[in-house]
Amino acid sequence: MSYVYSYTNRQNEEFAIGLNDSSSRLKTEAIEYQKLSNHHIKLANIMHSHNQFQACLILCDWALASMVKGLYIQKHHVVHPPKELTMNEILHIVHTDTEPGLDIALFIGTIQHMSSIEEFDQDRTLKPNNIEKLLQRTEEILEELENRLKNDIELK
Repeated sequence: MSYVYSYTNRQNEEFAIGLNDSSSRLKTEAIEYQKLSNHHIKLANIMHSHNQFQACLILCDWALASMVKGLYIQKHHVVHPPKELTMNEILHIVHTDTEPGLDIALFIGTIQHMSSIEEFDQDRTLKPNNIEKLLQRTEEILEELENRLKNDIELK
């Protein structure tokens, strides 16, 4: 069968190239959010070591939000995720058939709330050991979500 070069065939080829570019851009954007998440958690560890607990919590919140946005991009095939996601959206993103995401969504919501408290008295409210546990749990969740993101990217 001979290939006839026509305007229609050229359009189909350009469309296919556009789809590949779009898919590649989505992967790149998702990976960039994952890298941003890693950057935030590294800074959170530094702030924790300097007893800057409120900054540590804010950075944990930012790390989790960045990772969820990366997953949002992968799941919804959009380049620009919403600035803020509702708890329902977060639950929908982190829940899978094999891993119920309610505990992760609740933890993310808790970190969001704790990081947004304006008048923060670290001496009475939070103990360094508790912040360390929150930081550790954040890192565990980020690792799990990062693995999901990487697996989704490899499958596509």
